[in-house]
Formats: sequence, C-alpha cells, structure tokens
Amino acid sequence: MRRRAGAAVAALCLAVAGPSACSNASGEPERRLVWSDDFDGANGDPPDPARWRLEQFADATDAEKQCYTDNPENAHTDGHGYLVISALEQAGNCADGWYRFVTSARLTTKGLESWQHARFEIRAKMPGGAGTWPAFWALGEDDDVEWPAVGEIDVMEYAGRDNTHVIGTVHAADHDGDPFFLQADTRSDSLLSADMHTYAAEWDQDKVVWYFDGEEYGRVTRTEVEQHGSWPFDRSFYLILNLAMGGVLGGEVPASLTYPQELVVDWVRVYA
Repeated sequence: MRRRAGAAVAALCLAVAGPSACSNASGEPERRLVWSDDFDGANGDPPDPARWRLEQFADATDAEKQCYTDNPENAHTDGHGYLVISALEQAGNCADGWYRFVTSARLTTKGLESWQHARFEIRAKMPGGAGTWPAFWALGEDDDVEWPAVGEIDVMEYAGRDNTHVIGTVHAADHDGDPFFLQADTRSDSLLSADMHTYAAEWDQDKVVWYFDGEEYGRVTRTEVEQHGSWPFDRSFYLILNLAMGGVLGGEVPASLTYPQELVVDWVRVYA
C-alpha cells in the first residue's frame, strides 16, 4: 500500500495455478484453511471485532485524502454475505486531528491474528471511480522493526482511473536501509468494478507469488530481493484491508466524483 521511490521489477508468467483452495504455488495440496471471514453479519453490522480492528486516523503518508473511521457507514456487512467499505463525502476532523472531506475504513488483523509463509486471498469487486485506491496487503509483525525493513506484501492494489489493472508488490529495505519495491502486474479482460474477482498472494521462505482469478501472473524470489537488500519475509504478517482516496497511486480525486465509492468484499481467506 505504501508507495516510495524504488526499483520496480515486473515479473509476468503464464503458469496456471489450481483453484483458490488449499494449494501452494506448485499446485500441490499442502495448505489448509486456517482463518476466514465470509461477512455473514446482519445488514449494518460492523466487521466482526473478533477478526478485525477498525483503525481511526488520517493517513497522510502518501498524500491520501481520507479519514479512516470506525463508523458502520464506512464499513458494514450488508446482510447478504458481503462487506461494504464505503468512501463517503463527509467533512470533519479525524480522530488524530487532521481535517478531511472524505471518510473511509481501514481494517486490520494486527493484535488479533498473524501468519508466516501463508496464502492470502480475497474475493472482491472494486470501486469504479477515478481517485479510488483500494488495497489488500500485509505488514510484518515486529514493533521493534520499522517500515520498510519489517517487510510488506501487497496482495492486491488497484487505481480506479485504470480499472482493468491488477498490481502486486513487495516492499523491503535496501542495503542502505532505504525503501525499495519489486512488483508484478496484469490486466483483466473486463472492468474490475463490474464483477467479483479473486486476488491472492502466496509466500514461503524462497518467493512471493501473485494470482488473479486462480492464474499466476508474477513472482519475486528471495534471490531477487537480496540483490537489493534484506529478505524480511520470514516473520509473521498481519492483514490490512482498506479503501484510500487519492494519494500516490490513487491519483487526483476529481471534484465531479460521486459518492459513495464502494469496495465490496465477498470473503477473505488465509491458508497456511
């Protein structure tokens, strides 16, 4: 999710993985489902607090425009098995004092669950508006190590202005401690805002592999990462799911944009 200057390496492949089930990057049935959320709450319920925490702050890290809240208007189940994360045009002060004109939601499993060498999957429909920046990502769980050295795996990122483009990224620290990233991407045949799609990243001690609708589209190896810096992906990682507005990847939020802008999630699954 965080965008910094660095090296970008696209790794595109044609290998086809199995369905989004208990399989690893080679298709062997070695993983099992260890955590999931099917968002079966009633209409208007907040996300399950046993699974997710709602963060409250204004993320100014990448020049983003939103204020994250714990308001069910910004993140709620719809009674039909979906989580709806809504960016709303609501001006006011954020929990940390920043003033924003848009509210949204950022969910995390930090302090609740984390996993090492796992497969993270999400089935979701993207918002369609220019300026939207939804992401499903993971950060290394170590409060004694700062970003980027702690490591980051972006399972899925998307910019509403380019709504057939799927991006997967790893972030780490180079040999001088500065951030760098290695990246893969692919294109959908249809708008990602038109229907549900499945996005996944699977990693072990040697590589991170990305999938779109069950098809592998890119990978980054430990060797490639260590050419630039350290490999931080042997610790546990916790999940983050958010809808940002604007920022380095989201781009300009046009004044004509209509609200709400919605990220609709069918399920999130973790295999280990």
